[in-house]
Order: sequence, then C-alpha cells, then structure tokens
Amino acid sequence: MKKSFGIAILPAAVAATMMFAACGSDDNSSNVEREEGSSSSVEATSSSAEASSSSEKRDVPEGTRAATLDDLQKNMSLGKMFGTDIYLATGAKLGVFSLWIPDTAWIVVHSEFKDGVLEYGKSNGSIMTTNADVADSLAAFFEKGGKIEFVVKGEKLQYSINGGDYADVEKADVKTSSNWLSDGTKLQGVRLSCKNEDSKQTYSFYKGRYVVEESIEDSSFWSAGYYDIQRSHLLMTPVFFDVSAYSLVSGQVSSDFNLSMDTGAEFKCEKTTFKFDEVERDSLVNEWVADADGVDWTMSLKKSGDYALDATKGKNPEDVRSGKWDVYGDILLLKNTSCQSPSKCAKSVKGAVEGFDPQKGFTYKHDDGSTPAMPKDWTLPQYE
Repeated sequence: MKKSFGIAILPAAVAATMMFAACGSDDNSSNVEREEGSSSSVEATSSSAEASSSSEKRDVPEGTRAATLDDLQKNMSLGKMFGTDIYLATGAKLGVFSLWIPDTAWIVVHSEFKDGVLEYGKSNGSIMTTNADVADSLAAFFEKGGKIEFVVKGEKLQYSINGGDYADVEKADVKTSSNWLSDGTKLQGVRLSCKNEDSKQTYSFYKGRYVVEESIEDSSFWSAGYYDIQRSHLLMTPVFFDVSAYSLVSGQVSSDFNLSMDTGAEFKCEKTTFKFDEVERDSLVNEWVADADGVDWTMSLKKSGDYALDATKGKNPEDVRSGKWDVYGDILLLKNTSCQSPSKCAKSVKGAVEGFDPQKGFTYKHDDGSTPAMPKDWTLPQYE
C-alpha cells in the first residue's frame, strides 16, 4: 500500500486517478540513524538547506572541485543507508533528481544543482513510500531536509550528506524494458490525450516541463510543473495549478504511449506531436504595460522568478498581485501568492504568448478568472 505525507486536498474523483503525493508533515522530531560502517552521516538539520542556499561560494575539500551535471551518471549508487541500498537518479539532467529505495520508497526534488549541491526537503521535494520500516526511515530523513554535496577527486565522483565524510559514488546499472519509456526526452514536443472511465487528461510536454488539462464530468482544472522519466517512472511535480494539486504524480508510459499510474489507474492515450515558438525566459524579464477600459496595468517579470502586477484607474488602485512566474515553451504561467482582493483573485494564470517581440510586446492569451481580468496585449512602457 502506498503511503503519503501532507497530501493536497483535491476533489474525490481526481484523487482516484492521480498519484499519491508527499510534501512532508510539520513533525521534525524523528532522528535518522547512522548506518554502521558508513562514511557519511545521514543526520539532517532543518536549517541546512537554507544555509547552503544563502552562501555565496561553496568550500570544497583540498584537492577536489565541485561536481557539475556532466560529472553525474544517469543512475548512481550512494551505498547503504537505513540498512539498505540507496540510489540517485538524474534522468535527462533537466533539474529533476530522485533518491530511490527500489520498490519501497523514493524522494523527488527539483534543484539547480548549483556548485554541485543537491538540496532536499519539503521546500523543493516530495516523497512516496510504502508501509515499511525502511520507508519510514527515509521519510524521517526527508522530513528534516538537508543537502547532498558532490565533488570530483581525481577521476572519482564523491558525495557527502549533511556535512558528513565524503564517500565514492558508484555507477548503477538499471534494467530497462521495451514495454516502458525510460528516456524523458522522448516526450519533448509530445501531446498525450488520455482518458479512462472517470476523466480526460491532455498532457503537453516541453523541455523538462509539462502542462496538463484535466476534466471530470463538469469540472475542469489544470496544473504545470517539472517532469522527467527515471527508472522507467514518469515523475511530475506540479508548481502552478488553478485549484489544487498533489505535489508528486507518478506512473509509467508504455511504448505505445498509454499511461499506467502508480495508483493503479490506467489511461488509454492518443499521441500527437506539436510545434511551438519557444519564448526564452530571459527575454520576458522586463516591465510590461497595458491599458483596458481606462485602467493602466503594469506587469513586472523579474529574473528571480518573482512577478508583480499593478492596475490603477486614475489615482485609485484597482488590483495589486504578486507571486511567481515562469515560461514553459510558449506558455506563460503566473502563480499569485498575494492579492489585493483574494476572493476575486485566481490562484494561477496560464496562457500562450503569441507574436512575441522583445522590442515591442506580445499577446497573452490567458485564462485569468480574476476580477478585474488581465488585458491580453502587452507592450514596453514609453518614456519622455
């Protein structure tokens, strides 16, 4: 039986088709035992992830250098923890990483792998476990959060968990099957239109990103986030969503592109390919303006991933929003974390960017259900 932590609340019908997810509870009281004979401590501290993210330059042991993505193998062994073998998968190296106890539990995180550091915890990851003691140990490890640091010494890749001693990383061979996709890049530019008795889903896959539209009877909703295929499992971690979403969705994609979710739900899918005019994220970083019905709008898309939206009519503020943004292919996504009128504000906004010209502007064909709704035509501001 699958075990999950901190499951997001979704409609019951949706829960029947989606993968159980985990983002961790607030209980950080459990300690993780150190494996006898292991050279790395696996005890985590709740502040370790924050400490590493705030440091400007990572110190590495003398005679080593910080590892890069190129130094990592697709599947690696990190030795023994909790009395069992632990594996790290990097897939297509698009920012999704996963720690595995095969057939028992796995942790999925999204990380930039800056300076060879892989942070993990509730802020950037999810965990899936079965009902087993070793799974509970891995869950406690995840709950506390921390970091795994990688260096290269000579020709050897090494790792350290939460400041412990460095140990060698070994390449791990994972058997693949011709029945299941094992390479996430095979989904790039692919659209899967899937259905079973209860629901319909349409997945659009970009480079390490996906958008899914779902409908069950008269209800419809969407989510978008990061994906990869690792150990023949499709792993999807939603970031943007208009209602609610599990923090991890997991399943397998058959060689004929049907979906078999780890909940047991099966979907027959029709595969098509699609083309899009990819919009470079850095080209959208700017201040954009629009006007509609006498309201002046300003949308600031910042390099940090933060965004701000202001609307004024004369001297009166009509709307103020702020949150996070990103672009997947040609789909601009906005997540609101603060709104002037929360009851009238959409949780997230999704739409296609069309006719983009970095010197002029673009049309944003969005689904904003807020009041007032955003305009669709945006230009650069004019100055005296």
